[in-house]
Amino acid sequence: MAPSFAQSFLLLATTAALSNATTLSGRQSVDPGIGVNPNAQGATAEVTPGSGPNGSEEWFNRGLTSGGWDPPFLDFDSLYHISRDQFYTGVGSACEKYDSYFQNASNIHNLNPVILAFIAMQESSCSASAGGPTPGLMQDNVNAGANYLRKRLDASNNNALLAFGSYNGWFTANNRLNGSKGLTEDYPCSTEGKKNGQPQNLDYLHQTLNGWFMGQDVYWNQRWIGTYGCSGQCDVNLC
Repeated sequence: MAPSFAQSFLLLATTAALSNATTLSGRQSVDPGIGVNPNAQGATAEVTPGSGPNGSEEWFNRGLTSGGWDPPFLDFDSLYHISRDQFYTGVGSACEKYDSYFQNASNIHNLNPVILAFIAMQESSCSASAGGPTPGLMQDNVNAGANYLRKRLDASNNNALLAFGSYNGWFTANNRLNGSKGLTEDYPCSTEGKKNGQPQNLDYLHQTLNGWFMGQDVYWNQRWIGTYGCSGQCDVNLC
């Protein structure tokens, strides 16, 4: 028996809905609605696998495919990010219970407390008891993490890329690593790199500055942020 008009219409509507849901679930861009940082090369209003409001991953990672990481200058004070309230009512809700710690540390070290919350979320999803091979400073002690970040910023003349990179184990030339070159794509899973602990996440700067800073869940719904797909396991990836 041929399907009725109503049955045919329902089938078409269901198929269209499923197709649309698949398209939406596979979407690899999101607009956080904060504009574009004019100081950042390759910046885009939407967060994509390779770019976002604070610049492109290719720009952040300059030198990784050649002579070694040579970060361009991006003033820390010019970084775009969502507000603390937006973060706590969204992906960073688990961090709100530590807000007094972020505020105290930020007052001591002249930092925006929401940036400390972003880092804590990146390091441990704001779970003080979270395990893992590389527990971060914020997970262990917010003040210690803030102090270290402040030192990195002062040493880098307020260059956000150099400061955040070195905070997370990235290095530039003349560091007695990688033949005195800066970090390169092939270093994290090289023999030397593996001897020095957990491989560096080559997506770190992009995931931090265009992911967590924009209120995106890099570990779940927006795990597509980043072009390297680092697993930390040195399996089929570079990192």
